[in-house]
Amino acid sequence: MMNRFRLRRAAAALFVGSALLLTACGQSGQGAGTSPASAGPAGSAPPSSSAPAPETEGASVSESAAASPEASGSAADGSCSAGQLSAVVETEPGGGAAGSVYRTLVLTNTGDTSCTLAGYPGVSYVDAKGKQVGAAADRDPDATTVAVTVAPGGTAAAQLRQTNAQNYGEECGLTEVAGVKVYPPNRKDSLVAEQETVGCSDDSVVLMTVGTFQAP
Repeated sequence: MMNRFRLRRAAAALFVGSALLLTACGQSGQGAGTSPASAGPAGSAPPSSSAPAPETEGASVSESAAASPEASGSAADGSCSAGQLSAVVETEPGGGAAGSVYRTLVLTNTGDTSCTLAGYPGVSYVDAKGKQVGAAADRDPDATTVAVTVAPGGTAAAQLRQTNAQNYGEECGLTEVAGVKVYPPNRKDSLVAEQETVGCSDDSVVLMTVGTFQAP
């Protein structure tokens, strides 16, 4: 009887000990799988160690940074601007032809740096208010294009043939003009050579033909 009681107590003690051992092992395993990084909120990423790259000043160039040269100076390609030129229309000796006159358009470099004239100028008549009268000049197809370097005080000349507007009569819209507007080659700025004459307001009538600039 006594032996059975002792066996039951030993078995109970063994059972309780086994249960305590299993509980301790479970708690130990759970703690070992927990890392410091998991202490934050779920789904949060660890802070990045790289700082954002600093912005570079002047990384983009605006159109205003590439401003065109002043009208009084030559262009970036060295071509003559209207602001550094003066213009005059001269009559060639014996330049008269049937109903037309051969004249010379002379441009003088009034600036302090050399510049280049190469090709045909844009030419048209203007009235006293600077408004264009009639059609712009045609280009002489036989003219040869050369690059003329014009030093300060130097000149370049282009032949200018002007037809008498009276040849067309009143039907062409005879109009008094005050000068010839000149656009230097490859430029959008202009200047005026004074010349009082008569033009045609009808822009289907072309009264002038211009050649290319040549060295004097």
